[in-house]
Amino acid sequence: MSTSTALATVSELQPSPVSMGILSAATPGALVQGATVMAHALADIIRSQKLATRIQGREFVQVEGWTTLATMLGVVAREVATVEHPDEPGVFISTVELVRMADGAIISRASAECGAPDELDRYGKPVWANRPRYARRSMAQTRATGKACRLAFSWIMRLAGYEPTPAEEMPNDQPAAPVPPPAPTGAPQPGRHSGAPISAAQHRLLEARITAMGLDRERLKNWLARAWHVQHLAEIPAGKYAELLVRMESWAARDYAEEQQASGREEQSREEWLADYAEASHGQ
Repeated sequence: MSTSTALATVSELQPSPVSMGILSAATPGALVQGATVMAHALADIIRSQKLATRIQGREFVQVEGWTTLATMLGVVAREVATVEHPDEPGVFISTVELVRMADGAIISRASAECGAPDELDRYGKPVWANRPRYARRSMAQTRATGKACRLAFSWIMRLAGYEPTPAEEMPNDQPAAPVPPPAPTGAPQPGRHSGAPISAAQHRLLEARITAMGLDRERLKNWLARAWHVQHLAEIPAGKYAELLVRMESWAARDYAEEQQASGREEQSREEWLADYAEASHGQ
């Protein structure tokens, strides 16, 4: 082959940036590292709030733990519909989707049911079929929420050291009691003393969550100064970190609900104005 012959070159493929919610990284490996830090924070919340249930010797997280993880990723659950099964009276089917707070994008969707007579406990008695309608409807919504979270985030829950299935999806074949599970393998340990400040990784995650949730940073700092006498986020005691994450989840959910209500009122006012305008124009 002559030297003038063009030589084909093969360029090495570069990994594309990856992201999930507030987590973003240049490589998949870096994303997993960030998720591991988040999993540690999640495990801390689950332990302190007793959100894990022991079933057949394994630890399953209740739906409150799953929605906490979703909120940590800047995502909230939204009910699409809950209806009674057309062919099975008393059985409710609920559909729930996970919505990213930053832009309203739907990232997961799932449905679940509750109230079937063949759902029995270990004594052969119906678990939900004989309970009030509101309870069956509510449990259908709870199961759908947990399932939607599982479809999107089960791998992070596994990193936290828990089973990747919500507790509400497990059969009720034995008594279940909340227990405090061990810390996830390989995760950094929280400060032993309640007065020790949060770690640098926890501080970075906290800042990212504040941004993803759309919370007012100065308002949060003012609350910390009043309630805990803390002047800077980096000075938050490690023993209070889990409690703060739970409070932030509640504040973000409240703000999101108020925003949706306000948006609905604006749309209703606009429709009423258009109707009045149309009626006035028709009368002329």
